[in-house]
Amino acid sequence: MTEKVSIIGSGNIAHWMAYAITCQGMKLQQVFSRQMEHAESLAQKYKASAIDDLSQLDSSADLYIFSIKDDSLEDVLKLLPFKLSLAVHTAGALSVSLLKDYAENYGIVYPCQSLNKGMDFEGVEVPLCVEGNNAETLGKLMEFASRISPLAKAVNEQQRFVLHRAAIFGCNFTNVMYGIAHDLMEEGSVDWQLLIPLLQNTLDKVKTNNPHDVQTGPAHRHDENVVRFHEKALKDDKIKEIYRLLSDYIGQGR
Repeated sequence: MTEKVSIIGSGNIAHWMAYAITCQGMKLQQVFSRQMEHAESLAQKYKASAIDDLSQLDSSADLYIFSIKDDSLEDVLKLLPFKLSLAVHTAGALSVSLLKDYAENYGIVYPCQSLNKGMDFEGVEVPLCVEGNNAETLGKLMEFASRISPLAKAVNEQQRFVLHRAAIFGCNFTNVMYGIAHDLMEEGSVDWQLLIPLLQNTLDKVKTNNPHDVQTGPAHRHDENVVRFHEKALKDDKIKEIYRLLSDYIGQGR
């Protein structure tokens, strides 16, 4: 059973991992960051040791979690002073095989959630997608993941890649649309809160329906006069292009 965990990284996911681990009675042993103040900021919250040099990494942890920027992972792995007993990374779009030369057993614990180190983690649902390089490792990682989240599920690499792409469309791109809508409301001196019930209602509908089946709006109704009216009223050419592309896509149907 996993009892001692070290985290390599000090960003948003690392903060949630540290919180979830210690809430379940596990010990956060070390936190690594290239910037000592960042390592210390996280480590001090949970009575762990902070390091900014991987040569100081303790070999007695049961699990090492790499929660760093995707394009930095390979460079950090090359700095490891010994081969790890069990390691995971938390990236949605990187292969599990990146860890094979650096750990005896390895896998993925990918949180499919938008996390921020400044948020209140209590009550936040965090689905965890779990992979292991063999059946025994997968079992250990599922046991660990299930302790820190009730929404742990074993997936394969291709399923994780699909989920990550879907998350970008469903979350990141959607939030950009919220931002555009917010700007339009501000430009027109309209209270942003008037739009919130509509956004919430849309989310509620897709919880139990195929999103395509509950699509609404002028493009879906093929109301070209309204579509062109709105498009013409948009001042920013990039936003105008986004509006045109999405309206055309909706109008074409599935």
